[in-house]
Amino acid sequence: MIPKFLTTIPPQLLGRVRDLEMDTGSESCNNSINQLLQRTVLLGGKRLRPLLTYLCGNFFGVSPDRLDVYAKAIEMVHAASLSHDDVVDGAKTRRGKPSINAESTNKHAVLAGDYLLADVIVELSKQGNLALVKEMSFVIKALAEGEWIQLDAAASRQYSRELIDTVAQMKTASVMSWCAVAPAIVADLPEAVVKYARDFGHHLGLAFQQMDDTLDFSGNSKKDHLLDLENGIINAVLFEWLQLNPDLYSRFLKGESASSLWTENNLDKAVSIVEARAKDHLDKCLELIEVMAEEIPRHSDLTEQQIAKAKEPLIEIVHYLGRRTY
Repeated sequence: MIPKFLTTIPPQLLGRVRDLEMDTGSESCNNSINQLLQRTVLLGGKRLRPLLTYLCGNFFGVSPDRLDVYAKAIEMVHAASLSHDDVVDGAKTRRGKPSINAESTNKHAVLAGDYLLADVIVELSKQGNLALVKEMSFVIKALAEGEWIQLDAAASRQYSRELIDTVAQMKTASVMSWCAVAPAIVADLPEAVVKYARDFGHHLGLAFQQMDDTLDFSGNSKKDHLLDLENGIINAVLFEWLQLNPDLYSRFLKGESASSLWTENNLDKAVSIVEARAKDHLDKCLELIEVMAEEIPRHSDLTEQQIAKAKEPLIEIVHYLGRRTY
């Protein structure tokens, strides 16, 4: 769940995140599908995405009850992507428990992920806001395309910083952008402010992914970075590591597996490079919060004092992502 040291987050929002019901919305859902999801991809997690949705809503002057469906939707889309990723990656565990494909089968995992995506679109359609259905369709499309690009890169070994950033934008930043854009649309803010919100999510998502890549090599990480190596997946840190070890990079391009080449030589330097890039994105997030804080009072009933208070937890989330260790 959410780290306890995030002290500026309103308690009522923390309670909202904690109590957010993650069952599928359809009464006709096959019970075995729901049970599989509840004991795998919908089990636990920090629920950062719903929290971010509520915090952005608080910043934009939207009451939490108007955001429940949108906060739930993005967490379920994220869970669907985990269902599919576990199959693609051949994962065996997730969060210390059997992955969804290990708990059932690859076919069941794919179908469960598909069901989640369909359920999200159905529930969003019921809200009657076509703009938000359209936004979510873009997120789902980006997730699929990002995974496709990553698979092609693993096969061709034609990696670049730009390609890795593109994958991060599609697989992570698109999701984070929803968390900011959906509340802005619900608040009926002008397109200029919606764009600021989108840019905020974009930079936050890129920073989140880059910091996540560094955590793959942290002693505190619960992830198995060797699985990515075995699958030929090169993240931001591994790319910089290969650049800093040109002899290994040459052998990698000639067909040797990344896992067979693994050494910690220059690893700390590679991690530092990626951390610096993440910090640049987080700094941009802080700038965008201030820009939005100037704009929001012009288009809402919120006072400058209310905006100043509401932006504090967003700022704290940005700082948290820059120093998290898990």
